[in-house]
Amino acid sequence: PMVDVSDKEMLFTLSERKPIREVYGSYTYFRDEDVLLAKVTPCFENGKSGIARGLTNGIGFGSSEFYVLRADTTRVLPDIIYYTINSNRFIESGKNQMTGTGGLRRLAKDYVVNYPIAIPPMDKQIEIIEHINLEMAIVEQNKRLIEIFQQKIRDKIIEVWGE
Repeated sequence: PMVDVSDKEMLFTLSERKPIREVYGSYTYFRDEDVLLAKVTPCFENGKSGIARGLTNGIGFGSSEFYVLRADTTRVLPDIIYYTINSNRFIESGKNQMTGTGGLRRLAKDYVVNYPIAIPPMDKQIEIIEHINLEMAIVEQNKRLIEIFQQKIRDKIIEVWGE
């Protein structure tokens, strides 16, 4: 379901398991290492996208409101595609490429298919991904520190002022 894919996390965990006969033909098929991109409002604008990894039997089925992007891993890593489609530039530019009216607009497939993407040599892609992952780990550690100190502040206020 759309709710299983985050607008903040690259990887996602599927909440449901069903027999293939219940989903085949009715849902969007994807497999390990595919990149999912929400194509409907407001999910696209919020950056709902992710990389499928660790799926049961290596396959999954989801909402028809996802584009499934499959990397040719001899040329480009899924992480590079994910970071590209999750960028502000891609999302902001894509907002102008949505079709439909009212509350249910969709990102045009042509926009996704024709969006230019830089593909550095494979060793550089790995280096970029490692650098981003390192930076993201630091961000997560800092978020945790903020939570700890916010709790300490709340505890001190209660100690001084009471509840």
